[in-house]
Parts: sequence; structure tokens; C-alpha cells
Amino acid sequence: MTSLEELWSAVQSAATLRRAHDALLEVAPSREATRVEWRDFHLRAAEVYRRVAETDPGRQREALFFAEQQREKAEKIAQALAADAGARRRRRRIEPGGSEGTAAQAARVPHQIGDPRYAVRLRDDAFTKAVRLAGFHSDYALAKAMGLNRSTVKRARDGELRPGARFISGALKALAPFEFEDLFEVETSE
Repeated sequence: MTSLEELWSAVQSAATLRRAHDALLEVAPSREATRVEWRDFHLRAAEVYRRVAETDPGRQREALFFAEQQREKAEKIAQALAADAGARRRRRRIEPGGSEGTAAQAARVPHQIGDPRYAVRLRDDAFTKAVRLAGFHSDYALAKAMGLNRSTVKRARDGELRPGARFISGALKALAPFEFEDLFEVETSE
């Protein structure tokens, strides 16, 4: 049996975006994992994607997008942990500066000012053409091949929802041999 740290060692050695995705699936916590475990996973995954952006130059923008996405997930979890700690402190009527406050402060993930933000946008015409060429005649058939709900696919195609990691990986699987650059574009904002 392989230990979790050995699996993380394999993740750290991933030099391409595809290998990073596959390796991170192996070390992802279970659904029953605590929020702290998930926060730590997302933070480590963000670092993996940042490093892959340097080692896989053809996929740099994608890797930076995934790094930002993982950092945002970790930040949301950290905020929830801090809010829970604050609620516990209020229930117990602990004075400010108690041990609960320092735990909440430690749970916060700092946002680095000046870091660019990345967002993925669907290339509508190219995506529609790829779907047609792949032989999918409905959002339901496409969603089933992508492993998603039909409503998720419809909302992304209508522009109501930005494509996330599951949507992107499902699209690349269902619409092969099209690649990321064919179907999506990465927008950068400061």
C-alpha cells in the first residue's frame, strides 16, 4: 500500500498538465474528509499547477487557471473555517484575542495583491462545431458523455456559467481530438 506522502511525491514530480491532473485525482481527499483536509489539498494542488505552468509551457495559461481555481477554493474553505471559529467564539463568549481567534487567523489564506486572475471562457462557435462533428445531437447526449448534468452543459453553453475543471475535462474527453485551445480561451485580469 502506498502512503499519502508517497502519492504526493508523485504529484510533485508531474511535469505536464495531464500528469498533474491524473496524479491529483489519486491524492484527492474522500467526500467524508474534513474541510481542513480539503483546504490543504487545494493549497497543495495550487502549488502543483503553478509549478506545472513553468514545466509545461504549452499549457501554461491552463495551469495558471487551475492554480487560481484551487487557490480560490482553499480561500473559500478558509473563510468558512474562520466564520465557524467566530461563531463558536460568540457562542462560548470568549473574549477577543483568545485561542479561538488565533486559530481563525491561522486558517485564513492570504491573497497576494497583484496576482493576475484567470477565467476560462467557452469559444461558442468552435464548441458548437466540435459538438456537431462529434455527433452529439442534444445537450443531454453531450452531458452524458461529459459526465455532467444537462443543466450544467446548457448553462455553460448559454454563457450563464463559466466552465470549471469538471466541465473542461469532460469536454476534452467527449470531444477528442479537440484540445483546450480549440474549445476554450483563458482571460486574464489584473
